[in-house]
Amino acid sequence: MSYDMVVQRFEQGDAVPMPGVAFLAAFAPRADHREPQYNYWHIDADDGGTADVYAALADDTLRSLMISRFSGGAILDMLVTFVGLADAVVLPPGCPALLAHEGQRGHLPEDLRADAVVVQSGADVERVLRNC
Repeated sequence: MSYDMVVQRFEQGDAVPMPGVAFLAAFAPRADHREPQYNYWHIDADDGGTADVYAALADDTLRSLMISRFSGGAILDMLVTFVGLADAVVLPPGCPALLAHEGQRGHLPEDLRADAVVVQSGADVERVLRNC
């Protein structure tokens, strides 16, 4: 898919850092290329899917993450794993926010709450993206 999705964690409507260990667990094992000066990670999934991920990892925290030029399948499964571990949400352009669990809804900025959707798999993410 050719657009960018931002991933962010929220507390009481404000963006807060995410645990770096969540990123390392979900994405780092499949990173086949890095450019640290640009916070860039190229991810290569078992099913042949790929993604460009921009993750500013510093002092064991992650301020934000952007996934770009990503394929479906295992890449989106990794994304869902990450948001679950990081208690984060995915913000696709023109689509509802994608939650890891219902408890996150109350922490979103108010304008994102009503339409937010809980996703539990990469297939759930693909379904939402197709319907936006």
